Amino acid sequence: MITQAELLADAKEVLGDMGALAQTFTNEAGTVSWQAAIGEPTVSQELTSGGFKEMVEHQILLVASPASWTTAYGTVSAAALSSGQPVADLAIGKTLIASDQGNRKYRIKNVAFRARSGWVTVLATNEDDF
Repeated sequence: MITQAELLADAKEVLGDMGALAQTFTNEAGTVSWQAAIGEPTVSQELTSGGFKEMVEHQILLVASPASWTTAYGTVSAAALSSGQPVADLAIGKTLIASDQGNRKYRIKNVAFRARSGWVTVLATNEDDF
């Protein structure tokens, strides 16, 4: 049976293998940063008071580490879990800033962590869409 430590080691290795393709995200205050993998954009429609509006969403994968860690290429990444739950900076409605994308802002719509997973999955929308 695979242990949580093995899952975390695998997730860290995946981001380490990505090198420059891994993205750096910070909280709105700029005090916490994470290394992450970001998925291809998907387009969905949401009903607003003015009718349907297209929203561009991204899946962002953060290593489900309970402590800060350093990537294989020397970048420090903050803990994504606290007491087995995603940290408060990853709450729905919070903003993540992608410093590798010219400080593009993403608003968190959903956060998921399943026990026995090496990843915290964040579903976020370009804040420009709001």
